[in-house]
Amino acid sequence: MSRTVLVAGTNAGQADLIRHMRGRGWRVVGCSPVAGEVGQRFCDVVEPVDITDLEAMAAVAGRHEVALILSVASDVAIRSVVALSERLGLPHFHDSALVDLLDDKAALRAFLAEHDLGAVPFRRVRAAEEAEGWTQYPCIVKPTDAQGQRGIERVDAPGALMPALARAIAVSRSGCAIVEAFLEGVELSCNVLICEGTVRVKVLSERLVHEGSAVGLPRGHLVPPVSVPMADQQAARALVGRILTVLGHPDGALYMQMIATREGPRIVEIAPRLDGCHMWRLIEAARGADLLGMMVDALTGEAPVPILPNDGEGDQADRDVMALMFQQAPPGTVFDSGAFRPPGNAIYHEHRFADGDRIGAVNGTLEVVGYHVGPWS
Repeated sequence: MSRTVLVAGTNAGQADLIRHMRGRGWRVVGCSPVAGEVGQRFCDVVEPVDITDLEAMAAVAGRHEVALILSVASDVAIRSVVALSERLGLPHFHDSALVDLLDDKAALRAFLAEHDLGAVPFRRVRAAEEAEGWTQYPCIVKPTDAQGQRGIERVDAPGALMPALARAIAVSRSGCAIVEAFLEGVELSCNVLICEGTVRVKVLSERLVHEGSAVGLPRGHLVPPVSVPMADQQAARALVGRILTVLGHPDGALYMQMIATREGPRIVEIAPRLDGCHMWRLIEAARGADLLGMMVDALTGEAPVPILPNDGEGDQADRDVMALMFQQAPPGTVFDSGAFRPPGNAIYHEHRFADGDRIGAVNGTLEVVGYHVGPWS
């Protein structure tokens, strides 16, 4: 069998995957039309191809005789990975129907409401005027299918709703946005890995977020959560379990974002992939399990995939809280590593830029320039 993998995307989110596959002895072909992305330095070959162009991607896959097409961290990339793998008969997780459901925030909201899975009031709009009559404030406006927190705004008064919707629609691939009730509470995430219909990992984490103009952008993550009572954590895990049951326990990685509200946990989004926050490093530090490696093993069969005790939660009483914290700066500024030193107790740290690099825009507000993992203090 060929030992060549095609990775859709070569940015910092894909760099972990690219390095991992190289470490396994795979030849890595990276696809991205953006020159100079950090993951490209670890690829064997870089093809300057738009990852949404399935014909061009198929040509690359054929030319290099790839055995796998993979991606993490990107909803856009996962759509292409699954569609192209289906077309070429290559191993893959999930299917295009599930990817389409999870990629469309309005469709997901309707699905959750249909199955009584922590429904949240919302409205889907193609033009700002379709939101006339909306009365719940504060609320959140977001594109139905963008990622990286682009186009997401908190709206506190009716006068600000129409402009926010117009901005969200402008960055939506489908030209749609949703307005939904604002959820008050602590943000949680859950990384899930299912193999052969069995949950192997289900690790809950606390998501630390910015407020104000950077609303919703993560500052970091904690395992285990520290600001959510154990009963609420158990309710969140139970909600994840009910969702998995309704979805039919599909093999692969899933990343769920929730908010622990006074009325119980509510889903923010579900992604059919590993997250884009390097959470596998935090889970490895906190739980001793390499989620990235387990995911690849589940797909390739190269090694058995263990079931973590209690899905990875184990006995939390004697566990240290571990943190993954982002180092962030405004786009357009020049990177200086001296301003972003890791704490002395960090067990892992990396920068995404070299000194003198100009920081490019991804979300347009605060960009991740580095991160570190270590004990929370």
